[in-house]
Amino acid sequence: MKVLTVEQIKNVEKTAVLNGLFSYEDLMKNAGKAVFEQISAQGSVAGKRVLILVGSGNNGGDGLVVAGLLKDAGAIVKILAPYGLPKTKTAIVFCPGILDIDQVNSVDDEFDIYVDALFGIGLNRELDTDTSRIIDTVNKKKGLKIAVDVPSGLFSNGGSAGCVFHADFTVTFIGYKLCQLLPPTSSFCGAVVPNGLGIDVKNEYSYSVIDKPIPKIYDKNAHKGTFGTVLTVCGSYGMCGASILSARAALTSGAGIVKSIVCDRNYSAFTSAVPEAVTIPVGTSPQGAPVVYDETMISAVSRANSLLVGCGLGDNSDAQKVVENVLKYTNVPTVIDADGINAVARNIRLLIDAKVPIILTPHPGEMARLLKTTISDVEANRVNYSRNFAVQYKCILVLKGANTIVASPDGEVFFNVTGNYGLAKGGSGDVLSGIIAALLANGYDPIEAALCGVYVHGEAGDNAAKRYSKRTVLPSDVIGELKHISF
Repeated sequence: MKVLTVEQIKNVEKTAVLNGLFSYEDLMKNAGKAVFEQISAQGSVAGKRVLILVGSGNNGGDGLVVAGLLKDAGAIVKILAPYGLPKTKTAIVFCPGILDIDQVNSVDDEFDIYVDALFGIGLNRELDTDTSRIIDTVNKKKGLKIAVDVPSGLFSNGGSAGCVFHADFTVTFIGYKLCQLLPPTSSFCGAVVPNGLGIDVKNEYSYSVIDKPIPKIYDKNAHKGTFGTVLTVCGSYGMCGASILSARAALTSGAGIVKSIVCDRNYSAFTSAVPEAVTIPVGTSPQGAPVVYDETMISAVSRANSLLVGCGLGDNSDAQKVVENVLKYTNVPTVIDADGINAVARNIRLLIDAKVPIILTPHPGEMARLLKTTISDVEANRVNYSRNFAVQYKCILVLKGANTIVASPDGEVFFNVTGNYGLAKGGSGDVLSGIIAALLANGYDPIEAALCGVYVHGEAGDNAAKRYSKRTVLPSDVIGELKHISF
């Protein structure tokens, strides 16, 4: 699915109507039905008390459709229309269907379900005091809260008007909106449930959302060479876990062979945890980093199909030398994570001089170091910074976080919608990097490897949260869930 601006949504709707695919009334009816179905998916609505906040525009018309469907399903429905019933040409069509539904002037009563159909994508101004008071009152209520298209108080293209409806679910139409994907506004949207309304968005969009990968089919005579060799240069004394998690993730994600350069002080721990990996033992530097000589690197990379460097290497001068040495000799697609990114931040020539496809996977702190700015600045400019960096340095940039962004060297931007805060633990990034490195070794195109890796990492995190809980999920649990995903 795509990410569209308000103007693009309106143009796409207009085109669909002009081409005779739908009428505006059809689109409104389908939108209301989509919201009704999402409410019904939470349990029977018969006998439930429902308050629908109805605006004066087309979003209010969607709310009228929802009201009629809920009433027919046995719900006890009331409408609060602070600006009067909808006045647009399309919405007026649905006014007669709610003549026998009570209208109220306040939200003093308690309801089981609250539906926000005040503004949708149409809000372009600050909220007045009375509307803010209504939304604030509803936010304090205990019932289930559903937003129609966009929670009231949010500007679709980004930003907010102050007071915002706090949705448990947002049913959004035709495409995602930026406010649903970027901090801090995405926090108000709850679970975003997209519904295309039958419209196929082709060329008029701003960004893309990563689609669920289609599993690749391999010949029955495929062997470990078919799936390639991942070389990992990760871990240091005191941070062996990073090398273990990345190697295990790569193996679980389908790498034929994982070869890991491991410092001798980590050797026993690593081989006990990842017996399937081939190890290349090396010495340990005074600062705890692996000692990787030119001959070792040249030999190791000559037999690899992808390279992962940086996880748990340490943030010191010895680790810096390792990263510079590795990137000097790599001749295969390379994933740079964690301390590898810190090394690049100190010497950006490492990217400029790279002769292979590079995928960087920074979290906001590492991105801030790359850009010589602050984390808050990065979070406020996630799209522009990701895209501009990828274009300038001709790399693939994976900016981690809620709705991870993947930016390509040609300026295309993708958002991920899998994953949850259970992934906000040390080690999750090592798992992601291992997945991407395995896909590169399998022969995936670099952008395809990044998109697939980010999606399945989040999906595995979602599955782990269902099996355990978001609070208790560990990166090793995510690796376990990869075994149940086809990709």
